[in-house]
Amino acid sequence: MLVAFLCCYTTVISQTVERPSIWVKQADKPIVLNKIKTNSEISDYYKNFTKRVENDLKAYLNNKETYLKKLPWNYNDVKPSGFPPLHTYVSFEGKERVQQNTIMHYLQTAIDCGVLYFLTDDEQYAEYSGSVLFNISKGLLALPEPKENHNAGWLYTKDHLREAREIGAQLPIIYDFVYQYLNNNGKVYDLGQTAMVPYNFEDGQKIFRTYVDLALERGIINCNWPILESPSLVGNILALDDENERKKLLPYFLTINTEHQDALQKIAEHYLEYNGDWPESINYSNGVNTFLTYLMTLLTKNDPSLHLGQKYPQILEALPKPFYMTYPNKEETILFGDGHRKYSPNYHAYETAYYLSKLEKQEQFVNIYGSLLNSNIAQGKYKRFQLGERSYGARFYNEPTKLLWFEPKIECSVKDYPLPVTDELPFAGIFLQRNLSKSQNAEDDLMGFVGGGHYVHGHATGMFMELYGKGFVLGGKSGRSKYRTEIHENYYRLFASNNTVIVNGSSEGKGGWAGLEINTVEKIAVEPAPKTEAISPYNSFSITRFKDDKGDKTEALQERTLGIVRTSSKTGYYIDVFRSKSSLPNQYHDYIYHNIGESLRIASGKKALPLFSDKNRFLNSRDKPWTNNKKAKHPGWHYFESIETSKPTSNNITATFTANKLNPAPIRMKAFILGAENREYTSVLAPPTTEGPKPYKSAKTPTLVIRKKDEAWQNPFALIYEPIKGNNGSITSVKKIEQEHIFKGFEVYSTVDKADIKQLILIQDSNKATFTNKDVIFTGSYAVITADENNNLRTVYIGEGSYLKFKNTILESNSGQPTAVFIDFRNDEINVKAKSSITLKSRDNSVKTYN
Repeated sequence: MLVAFLCCYTTVISQTVERPSIWVKQADKPIVLNKIKTNSEISDYYKNFTKRVENDLKAYLNNKETYLKKLPWNYNDVKPSGFPPLHTYVSFEGKERVQQNTIMHYLQTAIDCGVLYFLTDDEQYAEYSGSVLFNISKGLLALPEPKENHNAGWLYTKDHLREAREIGAQLPIIYDFVYQYLNNNGKVYDLGQTAMVPYNFEDGQKIFRTYVDLALERGIINCNWPILESPSLVGNILALDDENERKKLLPYFLTINTEHQDALQKIAEHYLEYNGDWPESINYSNGVNTFLTYLMTLLTKNDPSLHLGQKYPQILEALPKPFYMTYPNKEETILFGDGHRKYSPNYHAYETAYYLSKLEKQEQFVNIYGSLLNSNIAQGKYKRFQLGERSYGARFYNEPTKLLWFEPKIECSVKDYPLPVTDELPFAGIFLQRNLSKSQNAEDDLMGFVGGGHYVHGHATGMFMELYGKGFVLGGKSGRSKYRTEIHENYYRLFASNNTVIVNGSSEGKGGWAGLEINTVEKIAVEPAPKTEAISPYNSFSITRFKDDKGDKTEALQERTLGIVRTSSKTGYYIDVFRSKSSLPNQYHDYIYHNIGESLRIASGKKALPLFSDKNRFLNSRDKPWTNNKKAKHPGWHYFESIETSKPTSNNITATFTANKLNPAPIRMKAFILGAENREYTSVLAPPTTEGPKPYKSAKTPTLVIRKKDEAWQNPFALIYEPIKGNNGSITSVKKIEQEHIFKGFEVYSTVDKADIKQLILIQDSNKATFTNKDVIFTGSYAVITADENNNLRTVYIGEGSYLKFKNTILESNSGQPTAVFIDFRNDEINVKAKSSITLKSRDNSVKTYN
């Protein structure tokens, strides 16, 4: 139906068209010129912007035919008396990519010259832009119209998704800027006739209608595709000269969905269905947020009555999310799905959002983005009005909007942006924790998260974990490889590439996107609650739950407790307790932990644990069937190499990972592992951690696998991880706390600032459960008791609990319900912070209520 509608418009209707109107209008011209005149930064930018096009403009004016012939014409397919078509492409590498980059360079330069024509009225700029537009358009029209239904492009015959960003989005911007020149009988160079000719408006309109049709009729929905195609869709609609046609088509972006294209209204509602987030991995969601911010600004400029910023504030709210997901080194983000770890602040999008917020008079977002920008400027991390390098990636070109849209001055105050202690991404089942050191050195900070869920570009991870230490993500997700390759689909997207637990050798994803659907990790408890103030400067924790039941060979319930314990400004450690049980007979559970480095040493006491070659241990997935993007070889551990396994042991074990290439001093992660019956320890080399630090991106990853035969719930996988710089950490020993042979926590001994401390970390699988021994009674799920070398209390942290007794000190929730409490006994006056009313009976027998 839509195709038929578009075909009704075959000729240009004569009428007055206001142009430019897509990025700017004529009324903006004196405003932009005044910015250039009065602001030295913008003036310098404008000079560099002008200078960059000089060589291309000179080459064109010197010999128009020679210059335009450098575009990739297919002279072998020229029809008699016809114009040569452009080459078409299905590959984006090698010689083909060089040719595609040439087209993009010409298009970007034509946009720049169009902007300069708008500002200067110099017709040389307009002639250049018009000639590039005319000849590329003729080269497209000489090609067959796209025939395939799915993702059919014109130039990129099987990839309109890419063509929309690299080609389709740029053509209408050029036309919009040089329309007045073309409409006033301005001539363009015709490579076919080797002569100056009038611009063919009818051909131009056909180009724009074709790209509108490709966006609306050839894509897929319920993912990021509609957004990625929309700069082309919207631009080409706005380039149509018939006002009625524009009015009928623009709702197909704003409100009307098709079978192949989601409208903005549906997209914005999708955010709200996922707690205000776009449910994909960070690089994809960041792209969606960036594209939509650009489009809402463009359309608000075009028609202020749309008020898109006011109508869809959730998109502006989501834009800075990657910043809030960064690790303390501020160079990396959490990694999940097909994401990338490297963090690059999205300053151009922040500037666009600030401009849109000013247009829409949304003070909340003016303040958010203004302060984000000014704070980064003040820290020397961002310098405004710098001309970006030419880039030929798969995205629309918007460099000139720095000149046209960016405000000359950001008015908001500089702020410190401390990242929250805890945060969450519910759609991905992610719950993260941070503890930033008073030293203000990222090497001393701690951060980790647990996550797992199903979404577009998601992976079958199980309930996985990442850990940061000494300035780097040490225990991380393995990353990704090239899409559609065997290792990407059969390792990097599967359980074995994650820090998780595999059940019965059979954990898998099934159904959903790419056959990788898993259940979403659920929050049982998080303290402090996401984005709220911490009650303890030293502690936080989360308990999460996951059901591993895809396929029919696992049928498992899992629960994971991740805690952070800081012991000084430079020391601290992580608690990881992973419970797993299956309802199937002959169950077994494999705990997997990857850590970058050169080596892994597994020891029992001071001696290395004897390991024996076990090359067939993980081969059950090797010969499973694989169908590209549909069925994978779960759980993917057949990629493990150099496999060595211990004999069963119940001893406490240490596992030390060493990385020598991150710092002059070695960076280590030392795991203290509580023993239990029927444990086997395996050392393997896993494929490279492709999103890890540069020295290790192509190196095999040392990996620990612990197998527990029978259930791992009453006596779970219980580990403490301490990141260490140099040879010695602060932890001297770790013991198990148990009751009737059931795990109840850790007893951790450390030497911190030359003083010995003891910490009892109490962990139970219910906030109603009670643990009792000669010194302690605790009802709750998580608590940390810190005492000095004489066993005198220093601090108490209850993450979730209702009663705690340590020697003669008693702490009780007045409601009888679980609460969170932190008490510091080190000073004469006891310092108490509690989430709800408690009563404290101190060691001097005084009783006091705290509300």
